Amino acid sequence: MLKQAVSRRRLLPAGSLRSRQWDPILERLSAANSIVAFISHDLRHPLTAILANAEFLTRPDISERQRGDFYQEIRWAIDRMNEMVSSLLECSKGRDTLRPAVRNIVATVERAIRMTHVKPEFRRITITHHHKGLAVGWFDSDRLERVVANLVLNACEAVSPESGQIVITTTGNRAYLQISLWDNGHGIPPTIQDSVFQPFVSYGKAESCGLGLAIAKKIVEDHGGVIHLDARTETGTLFKITIPFAIPEGAIK
Repeated sequence: MLKQAVSRRRLLPAGSLRSRQWDPILERLSAANSIVAFISHDLRHPLTAILANAEFLTRPDISERQRGDFYQEIRWAIDRMNEMVSSLLECSKGRDTLRPAVRNIVATVERAIRMTHVKPEFRRITITHHHKGLAVGWFDSDRLERVVANLVLNACEAVSPESGQIVITTTGNRAYLQISLWDNGHGIPPTIQDSVFQPFVSYGKAESCGLGLAIAKKIVEDHGGVIHLDARTETGTLFKITIPFAIPEGAIK
């Protein structure tokens, strides 16, 4: 039906009423397809965490405390999946929005690291997080966690599984939050540096769909912030993010 409708639209005179009516419909379909692709991409993170932690639970040599920790990680990953599915449903109704609240950026980053680092092929990569200044501010924790998880995943895929290093630095003040993520991989070729945030752009990863950075850019911009690749770094790859961090007056009672 849709294919027939699109074909019929092409036969209408330019500027006709029916032609103009189809434009917003096609635009909404295109936007919906993008949201589906974005969420499907990010669902891989919690699914991987669930699988890895479930495998840990089958080991006979773990303590009860470790067993409880693995179980909580599975529950947490399921919660993230539920949030993403709910977001998809809200998008289908045309009302998906950020849900900012008073949140701790240190906890958000640490969750993103755990979710990615749990993959067997990444466990020997060194991931460190340093925080400076205020840790509590106003942002959508679930969405920003997806940003950090996508950047960490890209970095893990870019570095050596034996000697890879990833350094995340967060700096908060009463106005802004800055996040930088550096890895010691081979870097991004100059030929694609200007297009790395476009959907389906990828380099050196045969199975990558090239959506991670596009998702990160959209979420950061939804927060009113900016993300960019710092091409001045001499080694590896460095991404920098800045978003508003101020807590609205009256948010804390």
